[in-house]
Amino acid sequence: MKYLMTAIAATSLVAMPALAGEPIEVVADAPEPQAIVYHGDLNLMSSAGYASFKGRIKEAARQICLPYNPDPVRIWVRQTGCYKSATKDGFAQASALRDAGLRGEVVVGAITITAR
Repeated sequence: MKYLMTAIAATSLVAMPALAGEPIEVVADAPEPQAIVYHGDLNLMSSAGYASFKGRIKEAARQICLPYNPDPVRIWVRQTGCYKSATKDGFAQASALRDAGLRGEVVVGAITITAR
C-alpha cells in the first residue's frame, strides 16, 4: 500500500504540469501579434495573484514584441510601441476581471492580448 501511494503521488507530480499547460501561449498565425495569457490557477482577488497575472501579461508582451536580437533604433522604437500596446491591452482586461470580482474556482480562464 505504501508503494501504491508513492506511485500515485509521483504520477500526480508528473501529470500536473501537462494538465496545467503553459501560462502563456503565443498565437503565431494571427494577423497582429497575440498571446493567450491563462489565469485560471490564480486568485485575482489577492494582491499576489493579481501581481502574478500582470507579470504574465508583461512576459507575454515581451514574447510577442521584443525579440532577443539587437536591432536598429527605428525597429526598437516599433517593438517598444508594440510592447506598450500589448501591456496596456492586457492590463485593461486584468483590471476588468478584477473589478468584476470573480469568485470561486475558474477552471480555465484566459485573456488574449493584442499588440497594435
